[in-house]
Amino acid sequence: MKAAQKAKGLVCISFQSLLDHKLRSGLSTLGIICGVMAVLTMISIAEGAKQDLLLQIEQLGTKNIYLKPRVLTEQQKDQAGANLSAGLTPADAIRIRNGHGHVKDIALLNEVKATVLDTQSGAAPQVIAVSANYGEILGLGLARGRFVSAVDVDLKQPVCVLGASLAAQLGSRAAIGARIRIEDQLFKVVGTLKNVERKANTGKKAAISVRNYNDTIMIPFGLGVLVSPSEKTMAPLAPHPPGVSEIIVQVRDSGLVVSAAKRIRRIVRIAHNGVLDFQVIVPRELLRQARKTQRTFNLILGAIAGISLLVGGIGIMNIMLASVYERTREIGIRRAVGATRTDIVWHFLTESILLTAVGGVAGVFMGIITAAAVSRLGQWQTLITARAILLPVLMAVLVGVFFGIYPAVQASRMDPIKALRHE
Repeated sequence: MKAAQKAKGLVCISFQSLLDHKLRSGLSTLGIICGVMAVLTMISIAEGAKQDLLLQIEQLGTKNIYLKPRVLTEQQKDQAGANLSAGLTPADAIRIRNGHGHVKDIALLNEVKATVLDTQSGAAPQVIAVSANYGEILGLGLARGRFVSAVDVDLKQPVCVLGASLAAQLGSRAAIGARIRIEDQLFKVVGTLKNVERKANTGKKAAISVRNYNDTIMIPFGLGVLVSPSEKTMAPLAPHPPGVSEIIVQVRDSGLVVSAAKRIRRIVRIAHNGVLDFQVIVPRELLRQARKTQRTFNLILGAIAGISLLVGGIGIMNIMLASVYERTREIGIRRAVGATRTDIVWHFLTESILLTAVGGVAGVFMGIITAAAVSRLGQWQTLITARAILLPVLMAVLVGVFFGIYPAVQASRMDPIKALRHE
């Protein structure tokens, strides 16, 4: 109890000493505030990026392997033509299924260049032709109706499934059995997807993006829009050319994804006569690469935040040394009335810790505001966790201890007689 009262009294005295020099104390905490703010913002951005990345990988599927056409130069196109490679086709999916025993299912997708005429002005939903198992592999739920079936694909039935946002926009025109005009053909609405909470990745450098299914119209695979080379106009909907925009291979076990991707790459490369006009994308590999990049990003931001805290700590040490010099006579009086060297060390060390603690708390509030601003203005997802708050405050207190020890020890080593004589 006596020790607790002594500690409480020491904190009160130290706090009052800081209040006696408000401006100096406030200025000395600026470096700590900036450092804590930087650390908290860094952690919140990193955590937000991590959660966003994990969500995207989960949406893409940890058991899935994606094959997409590669953008070729004119020289590469000539080489592909010379080697008789037609790019990705449904035949590649058959080869993959027959050539790999761990394949559970394969879905096909083709992006269709078509205009939906029944939407409001300015809306441009994407039309994609999909195989019957596409929704199951991607985990797309239905709000009502059904998905595209194998019969629809085989018979090229003009049916469609609407995304949640598009269905809400169309209202009664999106009811089951209603007709949607795509180019010059009417498609019967057979289903509506549930709202998909997926954040589309629109970055140009992204290897693969999460599709915005809420504004998508899905039609049976095998239907598309042909452009007449002579007239350069849209012809009625008809079977699309053999090219495929995306092949999704689902393996039986997520642990087999990497080895399966290597084998699939070899199968398709042989089928294309050695032409690399395709790319194999493994979400799990993307996760590993992104985590590596994120660690580098964290190290850079951590170094910046560490420098800010270092500058703040040096500032506090300078202020404390100046305070020790100004309060030499006070130190002499304290020693004269019975204060030990340890008491003097704890007194000045407590002031240093209080300065950094106050700066840490202020830095936390500033960091939360900064993280919110980054999220709003920079369109970056941020996530503030308990770790993001506690870690910078703990670092600030440790900075206070480290940089406060030297001034405190210097104060305790003063000769009491000389200190009393100091004017």
